[in-house]
This record gives sequence, C-alpha cells and structure tokens, in this order.
Amino acid sequence: MLPTLYNKSDIEKRNQRYDIMLEVSQTGLINAEKTAESFYKSSSQLKTVSLDINDLTPISTIKHITAAIEQTKDALKESQINILKQELKIKRIESRIEVLESFDKEEAEIELLEALNVINHTRNYQGGAIKRLAHLIAEYESICEKLGVEYITEEMHENDEARSQTMRCISQALAAARARGGLIDEGNFIFLQDLGINGGIAQREVTAFLKMEEEIIDSGQIPTFELQYNWISAFADKYSPEVSRYIKARGLIPRVDHALAQPLSITTGEKDAN
Repeated sequence: MLPTLYNKSDIEKRNQRYDIMLEVSQTGLINAEKTAESFYKSSSQLKTVSLDINDLTPISTIKHITAAIEQTKDALKESQINILKQELKIKRIESRIEVLESFDKEEAEIELLEALNVINHTRNYQGGAIKRLAHLIAEYESICEKLGVEYITEEMHENDEARSQTMRCISQALAAARARGGLIDEGNFIFLQDLGINGGIAQREVTAFLKMEEEIIDSGQIPTFELQYNWISAFADKYSPEVSRYIKARGLIPRVDHALAQPLSITTGEKDAN
C-alpha cells in the first residue's frame, strides 16, 4: 500500500493554522474588499479617454465611444440574464431542499451557496459596468456639446472619415519618424499611398515640423501636444481632399447617399427630415 501523506489529525492541525492566519488578516481583508469595489471595471476613466479611446477627430471619437457603450450594455444584459438563471436555480433548490436527506441535502446546500456566490460576483462586475457606462455617456455628451449636435449621423461619420484617416496616418508617420532619424517608415508610406496622399510631400512636412520642434527645444521650451495636434489638423485640412480625388480616379464613389442609414425621430420613430 502507498503511504498516507496526511492523516485526519494532520489535516485538522493544518486547517487550524490557516484559521489563525485568516483571523489576523480579517481587518485587512474587509478593507481590501471595500477597495476592490473601485476596480470592478476594465479601465480607469483616465485610461479610457487617453489610451483606449485615442481617435483624433471628435466624430471618430464618438464612433469609438458608442461602440464601447454598446459593448458595455450587452455585457450588462448578459450579466442580468446570468443572475436571473441563478435566482431560478436557487428557487428550485429551496423548493426541494426540505425533503432531501443526508448527503443529498448537503449537496443541495452547497449548490445554493455556489449560486449565491455567482450572483454576488456578477453584481460586483455589474456595478463596475454601470460606472463605465455612466462615464462613457458623459464623454459622449461632452463631444456632442462641443460639436453642437445631439447625435452623430452616418453621413456625418462618412464625411469625417477622410480627415480622420489622414490625421491617424500622419500621426503614426510622425511617431515613426521620431524613432527613425526623421524618416517615415515603410508601413506609413503605404498608408499614405493607399489614401492617395503623396509620400514625398508628407516626408517634407514631417521634416519641417521636426525641425521647428527642435528649435523650440533648443530655446529651452517644451513643445506642447497642442502644437503637434494643430499641425496634424492643419496637415489633414490641406491633404485630406486628396483621399476623395484618389477614390474617384479609380472609378469609385466616396459616399453613396442612398446606402446610408437615416436617423429616426426619437418622438415619432419616423425618419428625421432634418
């Protein structure tokens, strides 16, 4: 026979040691649980609007925000369905637990605890999702206020897309040039070409900006991100019209109006004439 690693007495002694550890840690555990309530979400508010959602135009930012809102709403719906399933499971267990005996009753009690634990765990994350949703809606409303609109239509998004992609491309090209001695990398040259923007002129613009930035640094000042953003925005103002020209030169249509969704009136449910 194989030797027994632990007899019953050994196991009881070991469990007693762990019980002492838990008693010593109880206060810290309670405080940790209170702190954990702040972290039942995927990202902090700051990370959400800096690293997660970092689009360069307001409309493309709204597109990203609304996608995150829909994703969070779906997660809340799924979690609520899961809670309803667990609550139904609890009702079924409670309806039969009194007639069970011995091990069957113990097993049912364990299933009951398991279901309650799932509900508690799910509600913690529901709270985080609700906080995330409230934050995203506040950001959405902030952008709409900046644009002076109540919502964004698909037409507005399509009209913004050339500018948005141009800004994204030249922003990436500038970042790559900083790491490559001022030269745009091959990937962003391909990006520029696919947009219909001449890579040579883009390189010249990047070189001029980096030179201006270096002069600012040499003077003892710190170039601001506002300076960089304004330059990216001016580049898009100047060169984003090339995107539509390139599309048309290939025999394609930049925007097909009858293929765009028309917003519905909130009050009547009919297509908004505006």
